[in-house]
Amino acid sequence: MTNRSVQRVFIATLAAVTLLPLPAYARYTISCSSNNYRYQYCGANTDGYARLLNQQSRAACIRGRTWGFDNGGVWVNNGCSAQFEVGGSSRSGGGNAGAAVAAGVGLAILGAIIANQDQDNDGGYVPPPSPYPQPYPAPYPPYPYESATPAWAIGTFHGTNAAGQPQTITINPDGAVTLRNRSGSVERGYYSGEMANLPSAAVGINPAGSGILVNGMYFAR
Repeated sequence: MTNRSVQRVFIATLAAVTLLPLPAYARYTISCSSNNYRYQYCGANTDGYARLLNQQSRAACIRGRTWGFDNGGVWVNNGCSAQFEVGGSSRSGGGNAGAAVAAGVGLAILGAIIANQDQDNDGGYVPPPSPYPQPYPAPYPPYPYESATPAWAIGTFHGTNAAGQPQTITINPDGAVTLRNRSGSVERGYYSGEMANLPSAAVGINPAGSGILVNGMYFAR
C-alpha cells in the first residue's frame, strides 16, 4: 500500500467516525437532602454534569464541601438540602469530546495500517511509535490508587481526644479530612484505609454506632 493510499484510508475513516452520533441524555431535576446533617447519596444519571438549582436549607450548599456528584448521582452533607439539575449532553465541550474520540480512532487505524505496511515490505513487524516520552519509568502510564470513603466515615464528628481536648473532624466523600481544635488550629489531610493521614500524625478511624472512633475515642455526629 502506497503512502497516498494510506492517507486516503485515514481521511475516509476519520470522516466516517466523526459523523457518528453521540448519545443524548435529557437534563432533569432531582432533590437531595442531608437530614439531621447526615450524609445522603441520591442516585441519578448525571452524565458527568450537575448544577445546584435551588437551595432549600439554611445550611450552606457549597460544591465540593457540602454537595458534589459523580456519574451515579448527587451527594449532600452537613445539612445541605437543594434541587439539582443533572444529566444532558448539551453542555459545553461535548462536540470537542466527539472530535477527540474520532481523531483517536483514526490515528489508531492509521498506525495499524502503517505497521502492516512495514511488515509487508521487509518481512518483520515494526511496532508503531510509542505515544509516551522515552525513557519512561515502568509501569507507564501510572495507575493511581483511589480508595472510596465508606458512608459511615463521611460527615462531621465532635469529640475529645486522649488529652482531653475538644475536637471536630470532618471527612468528605472525596477523602478530604479537616481536623479543628478548640484553640482554632486546623489540620488538613486525607482518608485512606481507615486512617486519617494528617500533618501531625496518622489517626485510626473506625465505625462506632452512629459516630466514629478516632484513635479509640468516640466522636458523635
